[in-house]
Amino acid sequence: MRRITTFLCGLGIAHSLFFAASANADWFVNQSVYSEAHKYLLQGKTAQAFGSIVEAWQQSPNYDQESNLNDLLDLAIGEDCGHSLDKAVLPTWLSKLSIERAVVQNINQQILKLSIVGLTRVDITQITFSKYPNYSLIDATPVIDDGGYFTVEAHKLDHKVEAGLYKLTIVAKGEPVWNKWVVLNEPPAKQTLGWKDSNSWRIDKIKKPNSSCPAPILSIKMYDLNDTDWRPLWSEEVDTRLPTELPKLNIPEGRYWLDVGLIQSRWQGELSILDIQSITRPIDYSDDELE
Repeated sequence: MRRITTFLCGLGIAHSLFFAASANADWFVNQSVYSEAHKYLLQGKTAQAFGSIVEAWQQSPNYDQESNLNDLLDLAIGEDCGHSLDKAVLPTWLSKLSIERAVVQNINQQILKLSIVGLTRVDITQITFSKYPNYSLIDATPVIDDGGYFTVEAHKLDHKVEAGLYKLTIVAKGEPVWNKWVVLNEPPAKQTLGWKDSNSWRIDKIKKPNSSCPAPILSIKMYDLNDTDWRPLWSEEVDTRLPTELPKLNIPEGRYWLDVGLIQSRWQGELSILDIQSITRPIDYSDDELE
């Protein structure tokens, strides 16, 4: 079994985490919950360490403590990309669930999004997602399609969904209320994608959130501007040799909407957590421009 101590030494950050910031040493010595989180990580008890991290966030940590909690979470995720953080399984009526933070940059503005996405076989009447202790971000009834997929979103976010402790609650007909503590780490600080021209884009060097996590995925979608259902006319997802230009497509020449997104993912047990950066714009598609 992989050991956290080996992981720490391999990254070369054990010293900086435990001893470098001597001015802030009180957070480790005098806060037993932080000490417990460190101890469990060193013992390879990832789920117990995560429980201590949740408890620490409930104690209104100061700025330095928040920074250290983020470092601890990153280390805990490093065991297996977060699968070991939470041993509790999803309820039988909820087969997939993800939390998605997105930054969408179009020509004129930046749009911040937060979505809860899932697959269910029962009627869900309410989904809430709040930052501890009581700042509500989502409180909605999802529209569930014929296949059981649903999405609910936060509205009019004025800043990125930051690191911290959140509570997710799902109410379904005929089922016990399902609650889950969720700890988010810091969202990506830098915009990695940018347009070069209408049919090509740049991708800055990507730093994977953790070596144990999947490679980032580049999602490319083309929409017909006259389709009111807003379903992709063409789409592609790539996780190796990420393209930086639109390929030739078997579609008529004309005006379309292009969406390019970079998706980075991790887990909290069976809960998937995605960070998405997207750039979007209208384009005039022509085979001549791609030759």
